Amino acid sequence: MTAIDPIDISSLPSSPLPAQPLAVALQKAVALLESLSREQLEDIASGEGTLVYQPSPARTVRRREVAPRPSNVDIEGAVADINRLATPGEVSDYLQSRSEFTVPVLKEIARALGPTVNSTGRTKTQLRRDIVEGTAGFRVRSAAMSGGAWAKP
Repeated sequence: MTAIDPIDISSLPSSPLPAQPLAVALQKAVALLESLSREQLEDIASGEGTLVYQPSPARTVRRREVAPRPSNVDIEGAVADINRLATPGEVSDYLQSRSEFTVPVLKEIARALGPTVNSTGRTKTQLRRDIVEGTAGFRVRSAAMSGGAWAKP
């Protein structure tokens, strides 16, 4: 049996209590160590045994649900207006002229416009640019690449 060396108190961290995930992990590690036999603990202490982390096989990624905030802006109407505009400049002017289009409202509009519009911008400028590029800008680029086939009757 090996003698356990005393812990040098000065080597311990001086910070207060550990952060939440670390504190929970430490509690679980202590519970695991308490469940081991004396032989297993001696093996770990001597270096003959090791503890191994293994993630659970069914680990799922949790996504935060975005709760829609009620606003006094007609999102569907704004989407319809934007979809009627033909050029990126018209969409840009429309977005600039609407002071009620706050960042949360612009994000809602971007999500409602569909997958061609990125809704992850953090500022009005980024969101307006993404809406312009994902709507009229996308249509203009697509028409140019297809030789204007969309513009023909």
